[in-house]
Amino acid sequence: GMIINMWADSVLLSLRRGNEGYKIPRGGLFEYVSCPNYFGEMVEWLGWALMTWSFAGLSFFLYTAANLGPRAAAHHDWYRKQFP
Repeated sequence: GMIINMWADSVLLSLRRGNEGYKIPRGGLFEYVSCPNYFGEMVEWLGWALMTWSFAGLSFFLYTAANLGPRAAAHHDWYRKQFP
């Protein structure tokens, strides 16, 4: 999850360097999900929840998913409206 998160963030940051407006990221997990950085973070916390096998770990994963899931869906909707 951490590798996915770091990779996706680096791709997104590289798109900003050009100052050419918004672009759709391509390649890797961007071909399957709109926000692989959010996906990677959820995978990180799922892994932590499984490794700790605790209520706290499960709670933190569920909170993260409940926070980032709707944000990813809104981001996907924005992409679809901006780039028909």
